[in-house]
Amino acid sequence: MIKNDPSLAKKRDRQAEESQSKDRFIQDLVRLREKRDAGALGIQMTQIAQAMVLCGLPYSPTAETKIVRRARLGDGSTVSVTFSAGLDGIGMPYGSDRTLLHWMIDKAIKTKSPIVSWDTATEFLKDVGMADSGKNRKDLKQRYLRLTGLTIGVVRKGSTESTVLVPFIEESHLPTSVDMKAAKNGQSLLLLDTPTFGFRLGERIFKEILQYHVPVPFELLQATKKKSQLQDHLIFLYWRSFSAQTETLIPWGSLREQLWQEDSVTSRIRTRFKEAITVFKTIWPEINAEAEKAGLRIGPPKAGVHFLPQARAARRLPVPNRHEA
Repeated sequence: MIKNDPSLAKKRDRQAEESQSKDRFIQDLVRLREKRDAGALGIQMTQIAQAMVLCGLPYSPTAETKIVRRARLGDGSTVSVTFSAGLDGIGMPYGSDRTLLHWMIDKAIKTKSPIVSWDTATEFLKDVGMADSGKNRKDLKQRYLRLTGLTIGVVRKGSTESTVLVPFIEESHLPTSVDMKAAKNGQSLLLLDTPTFGFRLGERIFKEILQYHVPVPFELLQATKKKSQLQDHLIFLYWRSFSAQTETLIPWGSLREQLWQEDSVTSRIRTRFKEAITVFKTIWPEINAEAEKAGLRIGPPKAGVHFLPQARAARRLPVPNRHEA
């Protein structure tokens, strides 16, 4: 017998892996519905940058080094977001990189500081419910490296105009390896030029996200951590439903400018939103949204029953900054 014969290696059963992934996701949805019915959903909220809710990163690896997304808000103002890969040899963030980005932004908003401590790699993996494995650590390192090269430009136009164009992460230092041995020895994931272990966001992008952010139930982010497109669509539906004063039809062309990576089948966005609405209805039957031929029709939830029970009371209160809702 020839040793190390590649033909003898166990082949991956991708069909079985996909089936297991679907089963886990269904279980996550069941837990979400149970927590919502018990009034326990939303005890832990994740603060997500509004610009990231309106204008998403690509879903797949891309050779593009600059991507522009545009969105129109309910008050008639517009938001344009430009994502640029700013470091040589490091590609554009994509896919589930957005979960790490949301996690980092949430940390900054909750501490109200652009400098955020991050002691070990296990902190992120534990928070989002991922195994502390060598593969996940390697993936985390690559995701973080792509984010270190990300430059974000945000242009808001309404009664006034504002522009922000800065690196997302202003300063950080990553060790040559992020592995289980390092964590067990207490090695930090990041080291700044201060006594703090962690990362420093760009000051201007920090002010942007501190002013404009959307509170999202952490469980929703956790359940979709490996389903980036579905995650974008569910968060968008959740936010638009909460902020809606009346029923609105959003043309598919407009949504493609906001959330869609280049796709040979331009009509596929409708299919993806139909899937997202179906998923949401299993845990939130009152959502008032339909993927029609002309566009996404969405309005206030049926009978005023929001995804979060506490949202009805919050919706009646005066909101100093409407963009946060």
